[in-house]
Amino acid sequence: MAFVSIRCSDQLGESFILAPERYDPRRAVEATDDSTRLKEIVRVLRNTVHELPTDKEAIVLDTCDAREGVITARKSRTNSIGSAKKFLSPGNVIISRLRPYLRQVAYVDSLIPNYSGALLCSTEFFVLESLNSQSIAFLVPFLLTEKVQTILAASQEGGHHPRFNESVLLNLPVPNEIIAARKKSSRIVEDAIKKFRASEAEILCEIDAANKAVSVMR
Repeated sequence: MAFVSIRCSDQLGESFILAPERYDPRRAVEATDDSTRLKEIVRVLRNTVHELPTDKEAIVLDTCDAREGVITARKSRTNSIGSAKKFLSPGNVIISRLRPYLRQVAYVDSLIPNYSGALLCSTEFFVLESLNSQSIAFLVPFLLTEKVQTILAASQEGGHHPRFNESVLLNLPVPNEIIAARKKSSRIVEDAIKKFRASEAEILCEIDAANKAVSVMR
């Protein structure tokens, strides 16, 4: 038997939104005394650029370049960015508002291959910056938890390319237990990414060696 939830007009979302997904109970998570809203830890950056000066180049990240906490791009710097992009800096955390099931979340580190100068990303990313000087790398495992991923998936709205909105993200309650361990967790995440970069560099070195060997083949 199907159950119908009836709401009065004053219970509708902002702008009297009628989309049923806006009222999915899986997205309604209340903050408690044992949690802190994400918006009390980070701000969302919105600085964008539509084109680069002719003498400037940047690494440009697409949503597919971030996954499971790490930026996996191996891209060359370019002067042509095609459309509006957001600025990034090492220390940011990015999360794609499209297709949460792809787990496109990453900590922005300074060892990204070919990174020198500007770093840009798709406007489909939310770019998070710490409200203080402390690292927010600890938010990567939090954003990849099953609970948060379920909330974000249930919060997608729109027909062609469903997205979750900024308010859903910023109102996520972060357990104080996670915040209390933020220094240790951030250090673990940052160290893990450094190990990933070291592994990446070793593999690239072996590829270069193989390329030299293959180049003499006839």
